[in-house]
Amino acid sequence: MCLSNVYRGEIADNNLLLGNVQRIECRDGNVVLTDILEREMTIPGEVQMADLVNGKVIIAPREQ
Repeated sequence: MCLSNVYRGEIADNNLLLGNVQRIECRDGNVVLTDILEREMTIPGEVQMADLVNGKVIIAPREQ
């Protein structure tokens, strides 16, 4: 099983949105993250980068 940590903007501890993410979906300008415990988080933005080998994903926040 591949799990990832998802960050807002850049990979930094203070930008961590959710850890142990098992599923990422893009819906209507939002990114929906689901972790291993089935907790769901919706972030306005888009996937900027996904490094699945190292388990890191960056979400680019949507401009207001």
